[in-house]
Amino acid sequence: MNETIIVEVLIVGFEDLSAYRIPLFLLLLFIYVITCIENLLIICLVWKSPHLHSPMYFLIGNLLFCELINTTDMEPSVLYNILSGRGFISFIGCLIQMHVGIAILIFETLLLMLMSYDRCLAICYPLRYSVLMHNRLCLYFVISFWLIALITVVIQFYLVFVLKYCGPISIDYFFCEYTMFFGGVTCILSDLYPLILFGLVQSALLNAPFALIVLSYTIIIVAILRIKSSDGRRKAFSTCSSHLMVVSLYFGIPFASYIWIDEMRIYPEIYDGLSFIYYFILPLLNPIIYSLRNEEIHKALKTSVSEMKAMLYD
Repeated sequence: MNETIIVEVLIVGFEDLSAYRIPLFLLLLFIYVITCIENLLIICLVWKSPHLHSPMYFLIGNLLFCELINTTDMEPSVLYNILSGRGFISFIGCLIQMHVGIAILIFETLLLMLMSYDRCLAICYPLRYSVLMHNRLCLYFVISFWLIALITVVIQFYLVFVLKYCGPISIDYFFCEYTMFFGGVTCILSDLYPLILFGLVQSALLNAPFALIVLSYTIIIVAILRIKSSDGRRKAFSTCSSHLMVVSLYFGIPFASYIWIDEMRIYPEIYDGLSFIYYFILPLLNPIIYSLRNEEIHKALKTSVSEMKAMLYD
């Protein structure tokens, strides 16, 4: 077969939803706008409020910033594809969208590992917490995580870009996602061994933080169970409950996709439903989960509202 120069990639994930195009567009537009407002609000509160300048809120702010990047990378193109029914995206644009998502995935996994470690220190070593974990150390970790994510995706971007394709690429999905991208490739003339080998390295990079997260929460649960008073156990659990919920959703949905892989081959709408929750609903829920029962964020929000009222009436 001869090599085909790929200029555009066809996105066909919304062809079967043509009858619901306008309601779906309005729903996702609403979700996108609310998600951006929520995440920006929490980020601004963390940045502006001195009493939120702590490692936990610094890490939460970075997590929500990542969600904002990922949402903005994906949802505008999804909204366009819904309106058009069959969306085209440039080959380079598809690779960029795909690898921005991978970079965010790597960074968020590493960040959730650090957040779990932070909660472990706060519960197990409360008296030494300020010495063991501080903002400067968190900043160093965050910069390191970004470098790891960027170096990883630059290498992977190059390996995918130099492949020799021998047919059109048609993705039966909402946007350019890595596994769906290769599922939509007609054929490849190049040797895939370097890409497969690098994929194994990347899997290890994602699985190691997950193992450390499980270890951190095992230590946390054991430490909480050792607390004699019920009030003490409740207070200790409340410091990590929101993060535990986010971690459970973040890893639980992909795990469910893996467990139900046979069912999803028969009923692909199950995979579409889980993907919808993971990519659209989860970024919407994260700010709510972190702020719903958080008195510090409530206090910062009330202070900001009072300051805005004072500015308006002065």
